[in-house]
Amino acid sequence: MTVFAVLLPQPAPGVVAQIKNLFPADHYEVAANQFLISSSGSAVELVKKLGVYDANNPAATTGNAVVLAVSSYYGRAPSTLWDWMKVKLEKSSG
Repeated sequence: MTVFAVLLPQPAPGVVAQIKNLFPADHYEVAANQFLISSSGSAVELVKKLGVYDANNPAATTGNAVVLAVSSYYGRAPSTLWDWMKVKLEKSSG
């Protein structure tokens, strides 16, 4: 599994609904428009799953989002975030 950061440049209820529906136990809401998702595959595949963009159907979209794969991390945040990251990253290496 990979941890992805999903950043919404403006509110996108359709994207948020997809995150909560598709990844009920594998997402962490950092802030209203910022999420972490633990998922297999690539950033492109996650964008398609969330309905943000699909080259085969570019007109259909749930909203705008930037999806980044997390390769390292550091900072200051609530312990619940660090605990979530640790569990998800250990799951991918275990």
